[in-house]
Amino acid sequence: MKTTIEPLVYTATEAAQALRTRPDLVLLRLERGEIPGKREGTGWKIPKTLLQAYIENEAIREAKERRKAHEKMQDKKV
Repeated sequence: MKTTIEPLVYTATEAAQALRTRPDLVLLRLERGEIPGKREGTGWKIPKTLLQAYIENEAIREAKERRKAHEKMQDKKV
């Protein structure tokens, strides 16, 4: 019986696939420090748990911004 070991980290390309975005955008965000990752040689190692936390936090932050903008528009109508 063969045992499958689930990787703990993604490469930048794998992270892009998981986020359903382009690898160049992931690399840019890694370089800026927006996505947490560890540089190893010429590549990156991105912990799966931190990538998930990053996208969850981004979604929450953007939702709050949209809610705030919506409330501001509603206040102007009144």
